[in-house]
Amino acid sequence: MTWLKKEDEFLPNFSKLELNQLYKKEKNAKAKLRLLASIQRKEGKTLDYIASSLKKPKTTIHDWLKRLENNKIDKIRDIKQTGRPPKLSAEQKKKLVKILDDSPEKQGIPYIIWTTSLVQYIVNKLFNVLYKIRNIEYLVKEIGFTLQKPRPEHKKANKKAQDKFKKELKKKFNITLNLDSRSFVLMKRTLS
Repeated sequence: MTWLKKEDEFLPNFSKLELNQLYKKEKNAKAKLRLLASIQRKEGKTLDYIASSLKKPKTTIHDWLKRLENNKIDKIRDIKQTGRPPKLSAEQKKKLVKILDDSPEKQGIPYIIWTTSLVQYIVNKLFNVLYKIRNIEYLVKEIGFTLQKPRPEHKKANKKAQDKFKKELKKKFNITLNLDSRSFVLMKRTLS
């Protein structure tokens, strides 16, 4: 940590009264804390005292005051962080919505319903973007689909009737019914 000025040498263009007026007008809680730290520094308080009174680490107080001292008082508010850019563009998301609106069978995929694992495969194959399953869940919710967890077997289920149904379905559609039980099932988009 570098040495910080205090009292009248700290923020020489502002008086303690002006800092107090800025503090009273300020609505942002973090900005108020930073102004309070600068007021206390203007009063000649030590970094240890300010950190203790505001219940913040000494390094945080030092960084705040150094930023205010170097960049003047206009740096009391946080800088808006943009975050990581999305992996899929808006056009790619629209294309994915069109794909997911139809069944996987219509896309030439031998499955009846969409699962998050299947969506992960499609996104990787079509857009060459690899998402983790958890991020696929966020993506499909963002584009308007709901996720449903397939229920394990019901306690009153008729096993013989289920086996008969599965055999008939396999004959009719020539498919397998083994779903990944860890994967969510996608439902139609919600229109809102």
